[in-house]
Amino acid sequence: MLGNDVVDLEDPETRPETFRPRFDERVFAPTERRAIARDQDEHGRRWAHWAAKEAAYKLARQIDSKFVFSPSNLVARFTEDVDVASGVRERRGTLDLPEGLLSGDRRVLQLFAEERDGYVHVVAIPGGADRDAIVHSISTVDDQSRSSEMVREMATAEIARNLGIEAARVAIGKRGRVPTVLIDAGPSAFTISLSHHGRFVASAFSITSESESQVGSAVRESAS
Repeated sequence: MLGNDVVDLEDPETRPETFRPRFDERVFAPTERRAIARDQDEHGRRWAHWAAKEAAYKLARQIDSKFVFSPSNLVARFTEDVDVASGVRERRGTLDLPEGLLSGDRRVLQLFAEERDGYVHVVAIPGGADRDAIVHSISTVDDQSRSSEMVREMATAEIARNLGIEAARVAIGKRGRVPTVLIDAGPSAFTISLSHHGRFVASAFSITSESESQVGSAVRESAS
C-alpha cells in the first residue's frame, strides 16, 4: 500500500497571494505551522505538508474505504531537508496514521518529498516498507481537462515498461474510489496511487515479488 500526491506550485490556487489567510490554521497543526514559518522556502514547505496529508489519506483509503480526510489530524514531520542539485530539494519525514489502521511501526508512515521545476511531490509508505520497490513518475499535461485520463495512460505505460510486457495488457480499474491495477483484465497484486494538479500528473506503484510472479505466471500460461 502507498499514497502519492503532486502539487503545482505555480497554480493560482497555491500561490501565497491567492489562498485564504486562515488556510494554514484550518489544515495544519501548530507544529507544522511553526515548521513552515521557519523554512527558507515557506511556499514549498507548506505544500509538502499538504501533499503528505493527501498521500497519507490515499494510503489510508486503501485500508479503510470509509476513512475520512481530516487534514489537521494528519501531522507531517519532515526531519531531513537536502538540496541534491540546483533547483532540486528532497525532504524526508514521517506521519502517524490514526490507531487501528496499521499496527506497530507500520503505522508511522515514511514520507519522501521532492521539489523541483515548479512542483512538490510526496510518496507515503508504511513504516518498514521497501522504498526501492516503489516506482514513481511525474509528467506535465498540456490539456488539464484530460489530466485524469493522462495519469492513467502514464501509469499503465510505466508499469508495462517495468515488467517488460505490452502496455495493452495493463489497465487501471477501481475498487470504490481507490485505483487498482489490472493485468490481462484481472486483478493484480500491485498497489497504485494516482494524482494530478495543475500542470502535473503523478503516479506511484509498488513492484513486489508476488506481483512479478503473477505476471510471470500469466506469460507462461499464454505461451502454453
